[in-house]
Amino acid sequence: MAKGKFLLGALIGGAAAVYGTLKLTGTTKEELVQAAQNKVNRFREQNDLEGANWEEELKDRVFDSAVELKNHVLESKDEFLGAASDSFQASTDELKDELDDENDVFVNGSDSYDAPTEVFMPHTHDEEPKNK
Repeated sequence: MAKGKFLLGALIGGAAAVYGTLKLTGTTKEELVQAAQNKVNRFREQNDLEGANWEEELKDRVFDSAVELKNHVLESKDEFLGAASDSFQASTDELKDELDDENDVFVNGSDSYDAPTEVFMPHTHDEEPKNK
Protein backbone atom coordinates (compact mmCIF):
# COMPACT_ATOMS: atom_id res chain seq x y z
CA MET A 1 0.00 0.00 0.00
CA ALA A 2 2.85 2.36 0.83
CA LYS A 3 4.45 1.70 -2.57
CA GLY A 4 1.18 2.56 -4.29
CA LYS A 5 0.88 5.83 -2.40
CA PHE A 6 4.51 6.66 -3.16
CA LEU A 7 4.01 5.92 -6.86
CA LEU A 8 0.85 8.00 -6.97
CA GLY A 9 2.65 10.87 -5.26
CA ALA A 10 5.58 10.60 -7.66
CA LEU A 11 3.24 10.66 -10.67
CA ILE A 12 1.29 13.65 -9.38
CA GLY A 13 4.51 15.45 -8.45
CA GLY A 14 6.03 14.72 -11.86
CA ALA A 15 2.92 15.91 -13.65
CA ALA A 16 2.89 19.10 -11.59
CA ALA A 17 6.57 19.69 -12.36
CA VAL A 18 6.00 19.21 -16.11
CA TYR A 19 2.95 21.48 -16.06
CA GLY A 20 4.84 24.15 -14.13
CA THR A 21 7.81 23.93 -16.49
CA LEU A 22 5.56 24.24 -19.53
CA LYS A 23 3.77 27.26 -18.13
CA LEU A 24 6.90 29.05 -16.87
CA THR A 25 9.14 28.44 -19.88
CA GLY A 26 6.53 28.72 -22.59
CA THR A 27 7.47 25.30 -23.96
CA THR A 28 4.79 23.66 -26.06
CA LYS A 29 3.70 20.04 -25.88
CA GLU A 30 5.13 19.39 -29.34
CA GLU A 31 8.54 20.73 -28.33
CA LEU A 32 8.53 18.51 -25.27
CA VAL A 33 7.64 15.42 -27.34
CA GLN A 34 10.34 16.28 -29.89
CA ALA A 35 12.96 16.64 -27.10
CA ALA A 36 11.97 13.22 -25.70
CA GLN A 37 12.25 11.66 -29.17
CA ASN A 38 15.68 13.23 -29.63
CA LYS A 39 16.84 11.71 -26.33
CA VAL A 40 15.54 8.27 -27.34
CA ASN A 41 17.31 8.53 -30.71
CA ARG A 42 20.57 9.56 -29.01
CA PHE A 43 20.24 6.61 -26.60
CA ARG A 44 19.69 4.21 -29.52
CA GLU A 45 22.77 5.52 -31.32
CA GLN A 46 24.97 5.30 -28.23
CA ASN A 47 23.91 1.69 -27.55
CA ASP A 48 23.85 0.42 -31.15
CA LEU A 49 20.11 -0.21 -31.11
CA GLU A 50 19.21 0.04 -34.78
CA GLY A 51 16.39 -1.46 -36.77
CA ALA A 52 12.70 -1.97 -36.25
CA ASN A 53 13.05 -4.43 -33.38
CA TRP A 54 15.39 -2.32 -31.23
CA GLU A 55 12.94 -2.49 -28.33
CA GLU A 56 13.14 -6.30 -28.25
CA GLU A 57 16.92 -6.14 -28.43
CA LEU A 58 16.94 -3.71 -25.50
CA LYS A 59 14.67 -6.03 -23.49
CA ASP A 60 17.00 -8.95 -24.23
CA ARG A 61 20.03 -6.94 -23.12
CA VAL A 62 18.30 -5.90 -19.92
CA PHE A 63 17.24 -9.50 -19.23
CA ASP A 64 20.78 -10.79 -19.86
CA SER A 65 22.22 -8.12 -17.57
CA ALA A 66 19.71 -9.03 -14.87
CA VAL A 67 20.65 -12.71 -15.14
CA GLU A 68 24.36 -11.88 -14.90
CA LEU A 69 23.72 -9.64 -11.89
CA LYS A 70 21.65 -12.35 -10.19
CA ASN A 71 24.37 -14.95 -10.74
CA HIS A 72 27.02 -12.58 -9.42
CA VAL A 73 24.95 -11.85 -6.31
CA LEU A 74 24.37 -15.56 -5.68
CA GLU A 75 28.09 -16.32 -6.03
CA SER A 76 28.97 -13.44 -3.71
CA LYS A 77 26.35 -14.63 -1.22
CA ASP A 78 27.85 -18.12 -1.14
CA GLU A 79 31.35 -16.73 -0.64
CA PHE A 80 30.16 -14.37 2.10
CA LEU A 81 28.20 -17.06 3.93
CA GLY A 82 31.14 -19.46 3.70
CA ALA A 83 33.52 -16.87 5.14
CA ALA A 84 31.03 -15.94 7.87
CA SER A 85 30.51 -19.60 8.77
CA ASP A 86 34.27 -20.22 8.96
CA SER A 87 34.76 -17.12 11.12
CA PHE A 88 31.90 -18.13 13.41
CA GLN A 89 33.27 -21.66 13.77
CA ALA A 90 36.76 -20.35 14.57
CA SER A 91 35.37 -17.94 17.18
CA THR A 92 33.25 -20.69 18.71
CA ASP A 93 36.21 -23.08 18.92
CA GLU A 94 38.34 -20.38 20.53
CA LEU A 95 35.62 -19.63 23.10
CA LYS A 96 35.22 -23.35 23.88
CA ASP A 97 38.96 -23.62 24.48
CA GLU A 98 38.88 -20.61 26.82
CA LEU A 99 35.92 -22.01 28.76
CA ASP A 100 37.55 -25.45 29.01
CA ASP A 101 40.65 -23.82 30.49
CA GLU A 102 38.55 -21.95 33.06
CA ASN A 103 36.58 -25.05 34.09
CA ASP A 104 39.65 -27.17 34.78
CA VAL A 105 39.87 -27.99 38.52
CA PHE A 106 43.24 -28.45 40.12
CA VAL A 107 43.38 -30.11 43.54
CA ASN A 108 46.28 -29.39 45.82
CA GLY A 109 46.59 -32.20 48.38
CA SER A 110 48.63 -30.11 50.83
CA ASP A 111 45.79 -27.67 51.59
CA SER A 112 43.79 -28.39 54.70
CA TYR A 113 40.04 -28.81 54.65
CA ASP A 114 38.06 -25.99 56.25
CA ALA A 115 34.78 -27.21 57.67
CA PRO A 116 31.71 -25.13 56.93
CA THR A 117 30.78 -22.56 59.53
CA GLU A 118 27.65 -22.61 61.61
CA VAL A 119 26.00 -20.05 59.40
CA PHE A 120 26.02 -22.33 56.42
CA MET A 121 25.72 -25.67 58.19
CA PRO A 122 23.73 -25.44 61.43
CA HIS A 123 24.35 -27.85 64.28
CA THR A 124 22.37 -31.03 64.13
CA HIS A 125 22.05 -31.55 67.91
CA ASP A 126 18.99 -30.30 69.72
CA GLU A 127 19.35 -27.17 71.72
CA GLU A 128 17.44 -26.61 74.87
CA PRO A 129 14.88 -23.87 74.69
CA LYS A 130 16.23 -20.67 76.20
CA ASN A 131 12.93 -19.74 77.91
CA LYS A 132 12.71 -22.09 80.84
